[in-house]
Amino acid sequence: MTRPSAQHRAEPGISVGELSRRTGITTATINYYVRIGVLPPPRKTSRTRALYPAHFENLISRIKQLQAAGLNLTGIKQVVNGDPGSPLAAAMPSDQTAAASQPAQPGPGPISVADFLEQSGLDKDLYDNLIVAGLIRRPRAGPDGAPAHDRRDLSAARAYARLTSAGIGYPLLERHAEYEQLSKAEALFLAEHLSSASRQSPATQPVNLVAAFDAIRRYLRSMQLDEAYPDWRTPKS
Repeated sequence: MTRPSAQHRAEPGISVGELSRRTGITTATINYYVRIGVLPPPRKTSRTRALYPAHFENLISRIKQLQAAGLNLTGIKQVVNGDPGSPLAAAMPSDQTAAASQPAQPGPGPISVADFLEQSGLDKDLYDNLIVAGLIRRPRAGPDGAPAHDRRDLSAARAYARLTSAGIGYPLLERHAEYEQLSKAEALFLAEHLSSASRQSPATQPVNLVAAFDAIRRYLRSMQLDEAYPDWRTPKS
């Protein structure tokens, strides 16, 4: 029996055709999910070829489960790219939640730096720059003592990768550090909301209140963006 070469065994990813075969969805659908941000971008190996991490098979399985639970792609994008404990997932009907909450990736535990780079789509230089600028937290020691990140770090890293895939350069990304005081003020304002909550129920748990606060801030920010950049909703050709 012919054994695959060491180089083939070490290839860190699968083609879009192979991912399509494994998941049963078309390559056009996979590319669409990447384009709208439901899936993070693959690793380009040439102008016409890209490799998808193997865990994308689980991500697509989860997308199917969330669709079966009645979530639209906007909601699925938030669940897949955010905290596994997202209020959106918790808000699904109870008979669907168990299936929809199956982990699409390794669980919410520590993520090694190598896996973090693969899953986020960041290249090593950009990763290092974001760490130095304080825009991604430095890895902490995992249970085995090795440096590791968590899911919140991964969500932010994927967002940076998405911005760079649009041609946005690091100097502009670095300017997010200039708005640290704005982030701190918003966090303190959110803390006021949480400390003022006086009615306890499953719907008013802190994670749900944080999601509600974030929705309000996004809404108010979008209204300001309508004035500053009126065409932001118009797709670019």
